[in-house]
Amino acid sequence: MRLASTILLLLSLGSLVAQTTFVPLDRFSTWTVERQLDTSASDFHPEIKPYSAWSVESVGIRMSNRGGIMDRIGEKQEVNGSYAEVCPRVNATGFYQSGSSKSFSLESHIGAGVYAGYKGKLMLNGDILAGYNEPVKYIDKITDSLNMVPGFGPANRQGGYGFNQSTFSLSWKPGRLVELHAGRGKHFIGEGYRSLFLSDYASNYNYMRTDVSVWRIKYMVLFTQMKSAQGYPQKIDPKINKYSTMHYLSLNITKWWSVGAFEAVVWESEDSVQNRQLDINYFNPIIFFRPIEYSIGSSDNSLLGFSSTIRPIKGLTLYGQLMLDEFYWQDVVAPIYARINPDSAIGTGSWRNKQSMQLGIKIHNLADWKNSTIIAEMNVVRPYMYSHGNSNQNYMNFTQPLAHPLGSNFIEWLTFVAWQPARNWGFLWSATYSRKGYSTITKQAGEDPNISSAYLSNATEFGYYQLQGKLIDVANIRLQASYTIIHSWNLRAEASVHYRLERTSSSVNEVVMLSLGLRTAMWNEYRNL
Repeated sequence: MRLASTILLLLSLGSLVAQTTFVPLDRFSTWTVERQLDTSASDFHPEIKPYSAWSVESVGIRMSNRGGIMDRIGEKQEVNGSYAEVCPRVNATGFYQSGSSKSFSLESHIGAGVYAGYKGKLMLNGDILAGYNEPVKYIDKITDSLNMVPGFGPANRQGGYGFNQSTFSLSWKPGRLVELHAGRGKHFIGEGYRSLFLSDYASNYNYMRTDVSVWRIKYMVLFTQMKSAQGYPQKIDPKINKYSTMHYLSLNITKWWSVGAFEAVVWESEDSVQNRQLDINYFNPIIFFRPIEYSIGSSDNSLLGFSSTIRPIKGLTLYGQLMLDEFYWQDVVAPIYARINPDSAIGTGSWRNKQSMQLGIKIHNLADWKNSTIIAEMNVVRPYMYSHGNSNQNYMNFTQPLAHPLGSNFIEWLTFVAWQPARNWGFLWSATYSRKGYSTITKQAGEDPNISSAYLSNATEFGYYQLQGKLIDVANIRLQASYTIIHSWNLRAEASVHYRLERTSSSVNEVVMLSLGLRTAMWNEYRNL
């Protein structure tokens, strides 16, 4: 009764005309923006998310009150005026799952968001919420293994799982070319449904972000403070700080072709030698991290990535990402040489082959099918990718991956079809399939970046292959329907039916899940795991 009263109180709050700094990371919101863009990519860089209000309005897409997206208008709009507002954050979703001793499950949270702005130059956003989940069986298994509520934060066991989350951003646009953001939240880099660079799956982290746009170039610099769980897998305590610096450069070479370069370095706040905290060596925004690593004699975790996007015709996008954690050319081409010279002593399957790759196609408004988006995507991630010899420097926040939710040592195919036939209605059909190799008693398969890879230094160098270990196949087919009740809050009534199959060499587990709920859709939910 108290929860219901609180929800009614939040929903009854009055508000002034306002808008959020960023377009919500929710897929329907970002795809709505993408569908309104022209064929030309020269004025916008859609792979850098969340989109700021300034960036989308600079290409003629107006943000409605409190962050909703209005129809494209002919002239460019500016974010002007001063405002302040309080909005609700709610989720009350019930689940029924077949074949389980506990048929009914619940996911819930409640909170509030605050927005304020001053004369189009300064924006302030903040959200705080508290929640309680009794999730469906497979999500419960993930939550228990990570000691984290996926996408949120540490799980406080109390029958189910209690959790809380805070989001904050202070943004300033000092000039036409520069945006400065600082706060606590998430980011996403990529054109696809998944990202192998940086995704929004992990929980929130503290950050400082700078976006610079010049000509056909956009350059993002992201400094972050995250947490490392030293006691994993038994527990997530004690937690210590770790830091990262990330750079992403996007260049629209032509109106139809763009390329990107990504680099990141992760370091722990303290080690046995020194208390580093923020390392000034990595604060230079225009550097490559490898030379800096060598110059300071560090063993920090560096990653390098490349992306390419082609838009041959209006509405069609071909995209790809390549991420390198370790790269030794002789190890990459060793299988080719070994096939040419089968009698040679060339070793193959080096554990140092830590790479990942993504290829995908995205179509908006296919054959005049208005307000539709279709995605087909493949992701391949090799064993030990994103891990590090020092587990405090892995590419994770707490115990959650910063890139792909499945971690490493897997292949994945996915297809999405989204359609918004009317302003209030939205439908999403998805099908995903993944095959992942897991560790056994006799062999560590490198599927979990949380696990230190230090032991590999003293192990055999070769003989580590894609999908090594115990194979588990997972297929998901899901249909979701939503009705937006209040656009300015992204408040939706949602219903779904979800079929999930999990198969090993010795067992098959099938489950059908039904859901019905009400939520403010500000974040993505990753249920296709």
